[in-house]
Amino acid sequence: MGIFCQINLNKPPDGAFYSGEVVSGMMKYALDEPMEIDKITVSLKGTGHLRLTEKSNQKNRRHTYVNNEVYVDVDEVIQEGKYKVLPGSYELNFNFRLPNNLPPTFEFHKYVSRYSVNCKIKYYVRIKIDRPGWFAFAKHFRKEITVASTITPKLSIEPVMYGQRSQLLQLFSSKTSTVVMKANILNSVITNGGKIKIQSEIQNDTNIIIKGVEIKLVEMHTFKAKGHTEVKGYEDVPNCDSKTGSIQSGATQDMPIDIIVPSDKVSLDNSKIVSRDYIVRITAILPMPHRNVVLDIPVQIGDNVQREEICDPPPTYWEAMGEAEKGDDIASDDETGGGEKGEKS
Repeated sequence: MGIFCQINLNKPPDGAFYSGEVVSGMMKYALDEPMEIDKITVSLKGTGHLRLTEKSNQKNRRHTYVNNEVYVDVDEVIQEGKYKVLPGSYELNFNFRLPNNLPPTFEFHKYVSRYSVNCKIKYYVRIKIDRPGWFAFAKHFRKEITVASTITPKLSIEPVMYGQRSQLLQLFSSKTSTVVMKANILNSVITNGGKIKIQSEIQNDTNIIIKGVEIKLVEMHTFKAKGHTEVKGYEDVPNCDSKTGSIQSGATQDMPIDIIVPSDKVSLDNSKIVSRDYIVRITAILPMPHRNVVLDIPVQIGDNVQREEICDPPPTYWEAMGEAEKGDDIASDDETGGGEKGEKS
């Protein structure tokens, strides 16, 4: 005795669904002999699972931490009541609407530092056919669907100025030596495949030569398991980096930065177990023994950006540089303090 089932989806042109959209289709099932059926249920499911395995210093010891999340769990009973179905083929339609603010489909199986990370967010349509009797097990059929990233801007869609200044410690010199970095990003919310545009400036108010400036797009995953602190992993995005030449003592260098975002890179929001964020990292490379000066600029990247949200207005230059008014004294970080911390009000 056999039940054969096929689930056909009405897919969008790009094959992916977005939060708030309708998931519809047809279930086709066939029987090769008569069968009694109690109930047919069509369901839309969306779940997230995280498993962190931490290596221990002790031989063959492992610590495992998990977290789970449910994003959508909807059941629709198509047919109910004990009835006999004759051999043949049958069709049933179904229709669901995805909730708003869903995380996208996601799969991650890598090592992050000393952790083995396995994380998956999946969505699927399930068909369940219940049969009467103690030993008649229900039949399950499922078809996974792809949910794409829909992001609501948390960052400004208007130009924003970021700043970082680092005071260098130099022996046998009474002069204050400072490296000042300023960057004006035109739009912090980018569609995947779009372009990040930044106007940056680096002032070398020291008696040393800045060896060069490195610009790259960095992907950051944050995993949140129960009973454990957050685990963060950083990875440079390929083909999204560049370098410039040296900056002489007392010189200022203006740098326009254009980064084309790869089409497969998107932010991941709306999940309690994992997030994926992106930053543009500008690094002024200093000679030893000085620390490099680093400015991180956050960006959001999405397949579908909901731009109706209103974000806070961008700060003024003086706010971005940590100064209330133009005439105030300048507060600086020394090399043992905030030399690698970006400032933004």
